[in-house]
Amino acid sequence: MILSSATYNSFGKELGTALSPLSILVLSELLTGFFVVLSFGILPTAQKIVALKRRHLLPLLILGLCNGLFAPLLFFTGLQYTTAINAELFGRMEMVFLMILAIAILKQEHLTRAHIIASAVMICGIAFVALRGFSQSLMLRPGDPLILLSTFTYACGGIIFKKYLHKLEPELVIVSRAIVAIGAFLLISPFINHPLMQELRVFPTVLIPALLGFGFISRFLNLFSFYESIERIPVSTVSLFSTLNILCGVTFAHVYLGEPIFWYHLIGGGLILLGVLLLEILGIHPNEKEMERHVKQQHGHHI
Repeated sequence: MILSSATYNSFGKELGTALSPLSILVLSELLTGFFVVLSFGILPTAQKIVALKRRHLLPLLILGLCNGLFAPLLFFTGLQYTTAINAELFGRMEMVFLMILAIAILKQEHLTRAHIIASAVMICGIAFVALRGFSQSLMLRPGDPLILLSTFTYACGGIIFKKYLHKLEPELVIVSRAIVAIGAFLLISPFINHPLMQELRVFPTVLIPALLGFGFISRFLNLFSFYESIERIPVSTVSLFSTLNILCGVTFAHVYLGEPIFWYHLIGGGLILLGVLLLEILGIHPNEKEMERHVKQQHGHHI
């Protein structure tokens, strides 16, 4: 799971050289829905979707628009104008945004010293990267603000999930998100001039391995191994070791894309990793069941 997850930003970055952000979004949601249905069965998934209660429909629509359309569109657009390493590091702000929104809106969590310390450490790490080790003024790449905005949008969708949909099976939420995203694209496609089919016709053959890798490794294998792991080992263990995604994602971007790792990436990434670990070790979830819901929700966002 950790190794397959580490490929997401790098494959997405490479596909961005031949596909527009909206094309990547459409293909990614198609792949997500296809592989989730392939994993859990077409008929059982369809039966569960048809049996959804009316009170779940509007939250699923809003979640699909947030996490299936707006957030990934911002992310893939930002990814074209920044590095996969920056996207990996800045993307961790979602945890901070989600925690702040949960405290402010849901009123189910209370601000604790663990929250403050972990969030402060993560923000320092992101600031360290943005300021390049505080050696110069703010030097964000053009895509970095879009990555941060996408993480905030993902967090807004996460609040919808926690408030209205946390009792639904995660695969239903993921498939519903894909349906909303594809449906929205089909609705707006007559009014926009989007070259999806043209891009696919001239798609470079050299990028076919990246497309297959993105679909099979970054999405299917990532999802399949995640659910297999939580079936076999404690969720707290999966959650704790998932923090290694930061290290593996940065390393894969360096090896696969040849992106340089600077000293401020190492220190800033270390601070971000420390903040994530503090949230896991200090324990912000009251019980194992709540932690399982949180981990499934977080993992489902980006698959």
